[in-house]
Amino acid sequence: SWDTLITTYPNNRYWSEAWAEKAYTQWAYQEYYEDAANTLLTFAQQAPGHEDAPTFLLDAGRILERAGRLEEAAQVWERMASEYADDTRAPLALFLAGIARYRLGDFEQALTTFQRSLLFAGSPEEQARAHLWIGKTHQRLGDLDAAQAAWQRAQSLDPIGYYSLRARDLLNGQPPFAPPTAYRPDVDLDAERAEAASWLRITFNLPADTDLDNLSPNLLQDPRMVRGNELWELGLYDEARLEFESLRLAVSDDPAECFRLGNYLLHLGLYRPAIFALRQVLTLAGKEDHAASLQAPPYFGHVRYGLYYADLVIPTAEEYGFHPLFLFSVMRQESLFEGFVHSTAGARGLMQIIPSTGGNIARNLGWPVGFQDDDLYRPIVSIRFGAYYLANNRDALGNDLYAALAAYNAGPGNARIWKTLAGDDPDLFLETVRFAETRDYIRSIYETYAIYTSLYSPRP
Repeated sequence: SWDTLITTYPNNRYWSEAWAEKAYTQWAYQEYYEDAANTLLTFAQQAPGHEDAPTFLLDAGRILERAGRLEEAAQVWERMASEYADDTRAPLALFLAGIARYRLGDFEQALTTFQRSLLFAGSPEEQARAHLWIGKTHQRLGDLDAAQAAWQRAQSLDPIGYYSLRARDLLNGQPPFAPPTAYRPDVDLDAERAEAASWLRITFNLPADTDLDNLSPNLLQDPRMVRGNELWELGLYDEARLEFESLRLAVSDDPAECFRLGNYLLHLGLYRPAIFALRQVLTLAGKEDHAASLQAPPYFGHVRYGLYYADLVIPTAEEYGFHPLFLFSVMRQESLFEGFVHSTAGARGLMQIIPSTGGNIARNLGWPVGFQDDDLYRPIVSIRFGAYYLANNRDALGNDLYAALAAYNAGPGNARIWKTLAGDDPDLFLETVRFAETRDYIRSIYETYAIYTSLYSPRP
């Protein structure tokens, strides 16, 4: 048993793991939350110098939070930050404590805790996160001027990061995923490609007569290009992608070849490696930073954040009450526009629908007739099924797009639990989500949506 290993073999390499497994068994299988938290707290007391001690304190707080014991959770998280101030997760511990106190309605103490987390914060993201919640807490305390000042600071710290973007929307009184005031999807990619080619020649000092419109002889004659094209024509898309990916990596130090190959793959409809190839051009140009990459010629942004399958996405978005840019953002996150992709969990297609979910949707829609699992690879099916599933969860969860995205990623049952805990506050909903993957998923789509909005709205 775990107790035998814990009490008898303290020098065993699996000793700390035994404590962790014991605590997991207690809360996950037996629902003994207090016992589980005490197991981890006892470890931290007995072995405060062990490398796992701060992790166990963080986890003990999470377990207490699951049990609804928010005050105790906050105290444990604050203890972790005090006892392990040099740990990189100390700002997170204090932030979580602040969220717990905010949920308790103890806004004065929450404000103090968020301010402490700011002192520990290192990265712009951590600082923006702290300022956003300092602003929200000031708002709840009735100090709107202080709230605005905190959000203005948050907005400037990490301009394309989630918390800065959300602070901007709070300053403007906009809800999450607010539609743009104008929408201009009619992009002339051919003209933009010519402009990008001119920029490439100047940036990399290429001869003025360098042909960037067609594949070079080296690319045309490369066996991977030949095999990739033949496999693509045969419908062996995974195998074709591997050939093209190998070729893309082989030319990754040559901006002209990356540009030519990216454009060719774009024309072929192999969007994911096309995006990577053209992104590599920007990296070679010294625009590796994401914010800097968005300052390149517009062609690169319009390819990386493209309106692929627009003939399907736009009418489907209208049918289910979404802005098209929202659906494009979700699709980009799910598959990066690779229609034949499949995950280890069995999800398939552009919108990554699991076959069992696809079967239920097909029955509800009565379409397509004779549905089979492989229909999920068809863009017309995947896009409609994804929009249907998002809309169903949105409508069931109070028209809440954060909750709808959480349901899409982590299941409707979990989303309902988090929605109950957070109420109608989308920011609190995000921080209440207990799965890091789901929090990252929502934040990433928010960031992507902001980029889409900036690219496809008229510029001043």
